[in-house]
Amino acid sequence: MARILVVDDTDQNLALVQLYLRGTEFEVEVASGGQEALARCRERSFDVILLDVVMPEIDGLEVCRRLKEDPRTAFVPVIFLTGRIGDESEKVTAYRLGAVDYIQKPINRDELVARIRVMLQLEQARSQLDRENAALRRQLEARHQELTASADLLRELQQLRREYAAALAPTLLVLDAERTVLAADAGVAALLGDVVPGRRLEACGHAAARLARLVQDGARAVDLTLPVDGGEPRIVQVDVRRGADGASIVLLHDLGGVRATEQRIAAREPFAVVEPRVGALDYAMTDFVGSSPVIASLAAKVARLRQTRSTVLIHGESGTGKELVARALHFDGQNRSAPFIPIHCGAIAPELIESELFGHERGAFTGAQQAREGLFRVADGGTIFLDEIAETSPSLQVKLLRVLQRGEIRPVGASQPLIVDVRILAATNRDLLQMVREGRFREDLYYRLEVVTLHLPPLRERLEDLPALVDHLLRLGNRRHDRLSAPVRAVSRGAMERLLAYPWPGNVRELENVVERAFALGVGAVLQVEDLPEHVVRGTPTLGPAAFGAAVEDTNAPDVTSLADLRQQREVAERRAILRALRDLQGDKVAAAQQLGMSRSTFYRRLKELGL
Repeated sequence: MARILVVDDTDQNLALVQLYLRGTEFEVEVASGGQEALARCRERSFDVILLDVVMPEIDGLEVCRRLKEDPRTAFVPVIFLTGRIGDESEKVTAYRLGAVDYIQKPINRDELVARIRVMLQLEQARSQLDRENAALRRQLEARHQELTASADLLRELQQLRREYAAALAPTLLVLDAERTVLAADAGVAALLGDVVPGRRLEACGHAAARLARLVQDGARAVDLTLPVDGGEPRIVQVDVRRGADGASIVLLHDLGGVRATEQRIAAREPFAVVEPRVGALDYAMTDFVGSSPVIASLAAKVARLRQTRSTVLIHGESGTGKELVARALHFDGQNRSAPFIPIHCGAIAPELIESELFGHERGAFTGAQQAREGLFRVADGGTIFLDEIAETSPSLQVKLLRVLQRGEIRPVGASQPLIVDVRILAATNRDLLQMVREGRFREDLYYRLEVVTLHLPPLRERLEDLPALVDHLLRLGNRRHDRLSAPVRAVSRGAMERLLAYPWPGNVRELENVVERAFALGVGAVLQVEDLPEHVVRGTPTLGPAAFGAAVEDTNAPDVTSLADLRQQREVAERRAILRALRDLQGDKVAAAQQLGMSRSTFYRRLKELGL
């Protein structure tokens, strides 16, 4: 319903306009002067303003001018109503100030209603046009940003290609039959050191002496590793061309520079996400991304449990997706239409949690003005998900045990228990068995909860799923940040290498934050290394797992997971060592295997096992 403001200093005129507009689709408000009209417009919005010209203190023309200067009312149609006849200059002034119509009194009802409707239609069309123009501007800006990012990437790749072409150009060294240096390019000194014309090559240093032996043998396309003082060894390809007089032309290609440039080019190219094989998972948990063997095993257990009413305890570090598994157990099962109520046990005040869960009777405590059903009553027939069950108090643990044993709840202040049929799913990131040993969690409740336990692996144990997770998060980010017209399409190989090398103490939640940060800072069409946080690029977390919610272990307590932790730490360390060796050796797998003291077959097998 359109809201109309009628401004006139005469009560009879206000009453007449209200009478004319009664029974129409308009909601009418009145103001008896200019000051009151301006105050009303500051308080609320109007669709049309009917404004008298002649008024005391502030006339209608001045009111119109102020309305058009205020961004909040600049586009509200103003129709002047005036009893003055024959003053054309006043009408011109009104239109110049921004009025859309000028009606002489006495007013005809049908004409007034028709003009208001026309102005509303025009304003609606103008607003629609403004929205369309704004959408077009956003699309143009997005296209401009995408083209700018593409142009920047193209210039960078062109520069890398030029460097690559320059690295491919050989360096020339000319020797006579006795291997005396006749001429040498400037680049020879960078590879061999001080090579002086007139001296035998063997006498120009250790690197030159090694080259001299290859020249003597007439080597063709042989790789030679040359030591460089204060730097990394240089890999040089040697090609010797012999003349009829025994002189030699030696072509030296710096393969290290070529491979480094190739590596930089490859790092900027998009990383291809491999879709999971059809049939790789017989059942995939709703909203849960991953097809690695450990997730396939988890999904197989969820597939069996989703059709039952069994209590399930879900264990895993914070950020691993425990609630997603709980939702899959409920919504992928036979009771998907029943209520599913998640509760974070640590987020509700201890004095309120029993009332929240079990309800209360009227007058049960101060402020209980009426009876209230608890969440267990609301979830009757469905599922309650108790997240962070380790945060519950001992008194609440007793009542939860009663629910698990007999399905009984007792609202606060009630004299009789109530029976409910609720499936309980619980989750924790802490070692409940250790808490039982320490007397901080009830043993009987622990064994009631641990009918079936599902262990969620941390992200560092299922890095095979990381590319698919990043791809999924990019699609979500494109929708959330309105990037559908200029989406982030992929992650570069270099950025994906850094993501795979990072240990992810915050798990998928931390990965979500990394992707969200890139969107917030205006990532281009391809997420590059420079779009990642510095600690991810370095591979050094700013916080440890405990800071992200994982349990703080007691160093004096028996460590029941020490072997698994040791295996994880070894794999993380091995992954870092392999990636560092590959990076240092410009992707040369054979050289990396030799540097790490591994056979070639073992090295390739570990690459596959670690998802590299």
